[in-house]
Amino acid sequence: MTTSRNRLTLFFLSALVLGAIGTAVAADDALVEQLRQTGKCTLCDLSGAQLSGFNLQGVDLTGSDLHDAVLYGTNLRGAKLAGTILQGADLRLADLTGATDAALVDAQTDERTTCPSGDHGPCQ
Repeated sequence: MTTSRNRLTLFFLSALVLGAIGTAVAADDALVEQLRQTGKCTLCDLSGAQLSGFNLQGVDLTGSDLHDAVLYGTNLRGAKLAGTILQGADLRLADLTGATDAALVDAQTDERTTCPSGDHGPCQ
């Protein structure tokens, strides 16, 4: 009887954990959609988000967390990036021309990346 109760408890705890994970994924999708629709997502947790190839010209990502996000080939011309965490973000082939306050030291850039200054990367 104790074993059945333990299994049942374990089952419910597992369901709760999986439900919380599913909710977190849905929230990230909602923030990505918000960014695409409004061009603004300040203080957003977009860590690990798949934003490859998006047209995010002029978006406001002030204070957002984009660590490990995939922004390969993304248009970020004129984006507001003050306080944005870009550690480990893939910015290869991205266009950051005119992006403001971008801290790119820990981001992945290469010679195909256009840096905020308009020069080709790798960006610093």
